[in-house]
Amino acid sequence: MSSTPPCPLSSTHHIGVAVRSLDEHIPLYRDLFGLDPGPVLEAPAYGVRGVFISTGNTNIELVEPTSPDSPIARFLETRGEGLHHVCFEVEDINGKLAALKEQGIRLVDQEPRPGLAGGVVAFLHPSAGKGVLIELAEHPH
Repeated sequence: MSSTPPCPLSSTHHIGVAVRSLDEHIPLYRDLFGLDPGPVLEAPAYGVRGVFISTGNTNIELVEPTSPDSPIARFLETRGEGLHHVCFEVEDINGKLAALKEQGIRLVDQEPRPGLAGGVVAFLHPSAGKGVLIELAEHPH
């Protein structure tokens, strides 16, 4: 890679955690840490529902499958509950994806798609993140 990174980041948007039940996990963050969860959001096209919990400079996203064949359901089946992905906020997500592809970085999403929190998102393949699933997100400001 060149000395100029192909995908400079704005910030860490959220850390995604795969859970079997939002109802069981929301109280943990609310009661133990005093964090106020946002509304439960659904993405039927992806077979998930989730909630964002602000921790100040970033968020925790709890994601629960609503379909047994969703990617989150498959993740839970093989790995159990826990850290699923790290999401970075970027500007010009289309340009970032093109630059990453040009660098030979393996992508899950060739084009951005609607995100659970609005805006658009795209995932890098876990092999690109040395085993970490990385999500890029662009939100209107």
